[in-house]
Amino acid sequence: MNKSSKLCHKTSCSKNNIFCNLIDKIVKRPSLQFLDQWGYHCYEPRIYRTLAKILRYTDLEGFDVLLTDYIAFVEKSEYCFELNLNLEFSEICVNTILYWVFARKGNPEFVELLLKKTKDYIQDRSCNLAVIWRTFTPVYCPSPLSGITPLLYVAQTRQSNILKILLQYGILQREKNPINIVLTILLYPSRVRIMIDHELVDIQEDAKTCLLLCTRVLPVISVKEIETQLSLGRCPIVSNWLDYIPSTRYKDPCELVHICRLTIRAQLLTKNMLPNGIFSLPIPTCLQNYLNLEN
Repeated sequence: MNKSSKLCHKTSCSKNNIFCNLIDKIVKRPSLQFLDQWGYHCYEPRIYRTLAKILRYTDLEGFDVLLTDYIAFVEKSEYCFELNLNLEFSEICVNTILYWVFARKGNPEFVELLLKKTKDYIQDRSCNLAVIWRTFTPVYCPSPLSGITPLLYVAQTRQSNILKILLQYGILQREKNPINIVLTILLYPSRVRIMIDHELVDIQEDAKTCLLLCTRVLPVISVKEIETQLSLGRCPIVSNWLDYIPSTRYKDPCELVHICRLTIRAQLLTKNMLPNGIFSLPIPTCLQNYLNLEN
């Protein structure tokens, strides 16, 4: 039995599936069929080049097709892989997709489509299709083992329009230590680039918006923990940061309307119904918007 036969076998194939075609090309590549030639470094470049070519120029409709193909490939794949190959192939594909969606495109519409398509798998972090929990490398390299999650990357870059979408889907609410995201927004060093005055202002304004968004989904924000970090010499990107955290998040009694928002969102979250479930509630539109973190 040759090397490729050991790596996978077919039961039924969809010829139009991007990922089925990609794995076919990898397995059939002659240079990889010799003993000891199969390895991450051999097939990663081909996977990345193929997906990057698609993602660089694709529109929303094309991205929808790519995600549909990936979900079908993972759920109903006709390939039975050796465990290592299966994990590595999925890892490279997800790393490439997240890299292009968050680090290269930074388009809120692409992010929302990604969340919509993979929403059904989000509660199981171990699932290969729960891609929003996977890590990726913002400066692309083959292995995302030292990468970061999309939420952490968005906090580091203070992309307020994308952070809002992630929060609407309950991503911050699912974090074990959400204060770490607040600390990242406030204290993570500015993006490494030559900045003129208005660019720096833009980053500060985005940071302020990100802080305000976090106050809409969290019951408490530990100002004491922030002050501890400041006492260690860290410098906040927003000097008057406390002005953007309501006193009801750290010292005064919380507003009843905010407690109601947290309670309703928590119930919808347990049923994986954020954010769409909000708009099926028999309440006025203005309250639906409030629950959905709008102004």
